[in-house]
Amino acid sequence: MFWQSLSDGADDRTFLIADGRRYSYNDVFGLGDALFSKADRAIVLILCDRSPETVAAYLGALRKGLVPMLVDGELTRHSLERTVGAYSPRYIVAPAEMALEDYAPNGRLGTKALFERSSVVNTTLHQDLALLIPTSGSTGDPKCVRLTANNIDACTRSIVEYLGMTGERITVSLLPFHYSYGLSVLHNTIFARACMVLTDKSILDRSIWQMIEEERVTDLAGVPFTFETLRRIRLSEACLGNLVCVTQAGGRLAPELTRHFWQYFADHGVRYFTMYGQTEAAPRISYVPPGQAIEKLGSVGIPLPGGRALIAETGEPIGEGELLYVGQNVSMGYATSAQDLEKGDEFHGKLYTGDYAKIDEDGFITIVGRKKRFIKLHGISVNLDHAESVLKSGGLDCIVIGAENRLMVCIREPDAERAQTALKDNFNFHPSVARVVVSETLPLTSAGKPDYVTLSERFL
Repeated sequence: MFWQSLSDGADDRTFLIADGRRYSYNDVFGLGDALFSKADRAIVLILCDRSPETVAAYLGALRKGLVPMLVDGELTRHSLERTVGAYSPRYIVAPAEMALEDYAPNGRLGTKALFERSSVVNTTLHQDLALLIPTSGSTGDPKCVRLTANNIDACTRSIVEYLGMTGERITVSLLPFHYSYGLSVLHNTIFARACMVLTDKSILDRSIWQMIEEERVTDLAGVPFTFETLRRIRLSEACLGNLVCVTQAGGRLAPELTRHFWQYFADHGVRYFTMYGQTEAAPRISYVPPGQAIEKLGSVGIPLPGGRALIAETGEPIGEGELLYVGQNVSMGYATSAQDLEKGDEFHGKLYTGDYAKIDEDGFITIVGRKKRFIKLHGISVNLDHAESVLKSGGLDCIVIGAENRLMVCIREPDAERAQTALKDNFNFHPSVARVVVSETLPLTSAGKPDYVTLSERFL
């Protein structure tokens, strides 16, 4: 697997650049290996930030055969406790100053510490289980995707192939590592033994673009919010001159913006890829070759090399219906607690995406609707049912609705202030995309279920 050491000298190359310091692959591998030198195979929950310590801990866990679970380092305490309660991980990598009930420090990596559980809970892990990624990484929803090493390797190999990644490329961490798209950018970098510039700065911070220019970054990856912001920022000619490849995924970008950016980057000799995927596919399903971007405007492209796209209802590669993806990168299934971690492959290489799609005669996929109640907030998948369940468990009578980059908690007026507090305490949503709205009534359907359609028409 690509996270193992190579013997051809490639691991002497610069891997990470952070705060002016350069780390080789050997440096990072050594840090991670030392952290887990005495660890047994078990779950290790990693509170992620975009630091060399997080990358070293993640790779160290993979190399040792532990199973990393990647969660947002900014999770609220309530959300973290829900996840820890569901899985009882043997190890946690977190800021050294953090106090964790039932855990004691048993190792140090820079500002991070390896905490070990005082009372070990015996958990059986399937032999193929390699990685756990929450399906809704910013909410503390304990539902995770169970990935194998082969899933990760197969997906990464395909992406590196169509992006033409080489060891000369320089990526940048614009996306968090607990988010499957951001993690995929890291995987691509490692596979090609390329270099990554680490930063946790927002793209709204003008200094980040100076850094991108100075470090000669060649590859940018962003979600729709990234490109909506880029539309208002003028990149320097030096920055554009260094770029080789730009990728967009994490939600639908308006076709007119896709056209704008394809032309903008093409004018500077930069390849622009629209992509589509899900965490369950480790995480890529399709991509639009730049040469067909305008002809197929609005499409999310063709399947990964080695993958197939079908209409679930017919099994045919052309038509309209639920999108079924078949490939080696399809995960084993889900887990909601430690008891699920001994399960084998339940998907068998077939992913029913929950997206309604059209597949044309050229094999290009266009998403036309969504089957489940998931939305994207700045590229991060959020389960509206989970958010609603958490708020209701706190005694709130509410209905949660949402659309791309918009989540609304519908509440009756007397509870509005309490709802605002509950939203802040339980989730790490930015105020610009999540808010409480007052509704005189919380309508129900004739079956007595929340009437999401009526509320969405009213508020969205």
